Amino acid sequence: MVEKVFAGVTPELIVAVLSGAAGAFAGLSRALSNFNKRIERRFEVIENDLDNFQDRVIKEYVLKEDFLREMQAVHTKLDRILDHILNHPH
Repeated sequence: MVEKVFAGVTPELIVAVLSGAAGAFAGLSRALSNFNKRIERRFEVIENDLDNFQDRVIKEYVLKEDFLREMQAVHTKLDRILDHILNHPH
């Protein structure tokens, strides 16, 4: 029975099938490798963008907080000057 199944199979056919399968596997491996490299590059770009965004947010937040604190100090000084002018007429 086995002889009937493999009756028309020649060694050349077996070699052709095996080399075709090896070529297909190599092609799929290369395609997967290229896909992984593209994904890694995209993640690197996203990580860099996120780092830049984080640095910018931290700087702007600190500058905004410093500005608000300084403006509050200016308003306090202006309020004291106004109180002094109103309470001490010349």
